[in-house]
Amino acid sequence: MSIKRDTLVGFLITIFSLLLVFYFIPNYIDSPTFVRKIVLSPVFWPTIIGWLMFIIGIGILISQYLNRKSKDLTEKKVSYDDKPSKTYDRLLMFAVFMIAYYLLIPVIGMVWSSCIAFIIFSIFISGTEHRKTAVIVGFLLPLALYVFFYHVAGVHIPHTDLMRLP
Repeated sequence: MSIKRDTLVGFLITIFSLLLVFYFIPNYIDSPTFVRKIVLSPVFWPTIIGWLMFIIGIGILISQYLNRKSKDLTEKKVSYDDKPSKTYDRLLMFAVFMIAYYLLIPVIGMVWSSCIAFIIFSIFISGTEHRKTAVIVGFLLPLALYVFFYHVAGVHIPHTDLMRLP
């Protein structure tokens, strides 16, 4: 991206995040008066995401302000080595991947399907070089999300008798 485009993106992210935090969330998300834990409130996570977007937008603007005289940024061109056929192949692989993920959930459950899906997506479709990290995160992230949502938030997560989690 050019400096002008990055600055525009920074402004848009900042403005949208402020609208989200100060207008959309208070006016359009209903929250019960008594919530057992603050993290279970319907307002909590959208507000966190809104403030993170604000910090990212300000960060983009600050980086553009500090690097505005740098010739490296203005002369840098983005080149795409992927041919269109390779892009379509990846898109087709992703579509097949999503269908397989959808069909696998009733068989082994959402948590184990998500573990397998994360590992396959990060290694084969995204092509990461960090395969060990992808496998570790592929197991820990879905399991951590399961623990939070099932045991803390009380949200039922689909799983089967074949591979039932506690």
